[in-house]
Amino acid sequence: MKEFIEKNRRFLKLYCIATQIIAWVLLPGGCVWFIFFFSGPRRSGIFERGDALLYALSSMIYDFMFPGLIALGLAQFIRYLFGSEHKPGGILRHGEKIFYMYAGFLIVKTYFKCFWYSAWYAEIIGESTFSRLLFMQPFILPTVAKVLILVGLGQILRRILPVIEESKTLV
Repeated sequence: MKEFIEKNRRFLKLYCIATQIIAWVLLPGGCVWFIFFFSGPRRSGIFERGDALLYALSSMIYDFMFPGLIALGLAQFIRYLFGSEHKPGGILRHGEKIFYMYAGFLIVKTYFKCFWYSAWYAEIIGESTFSRLLFMQPFILPTVAKVLILVGLGQILRRILPVIEESKTLV
């Protein structure tokens, strides 16, 4: 591992800086986007007030906040790998919980998306079970895959940090 880190030190530093920049653009960018979303011109009939708020909150959390936190955790992981500090950063120590919260949020978001869209598309879909199955598949299958990936990443992170910490104390 040390050999790989030494060989790719410049690339890892560049990647770490780029990841931090993206993370710090995403985190406040979500809040700015949220404010602009509600201060922009309103088109009547596209969103009702409750739907617009739920859409904006879900987009801010799902598309900006969680990816920003994961990017900061990745930057901390890279710094922890080639740094001399013996303790990982706060986000990295709680990275497993961030992955699990993200997975839980995906499940809740998919549930509401299916609920709202199925009511909205009920006229188009009709009563056919096959049509309902075709409608639900793009919501459920990718969500299951994403949840499994996030839970797996959380498990990997939980198991690999103590190994890295132990190897740092041995050196």
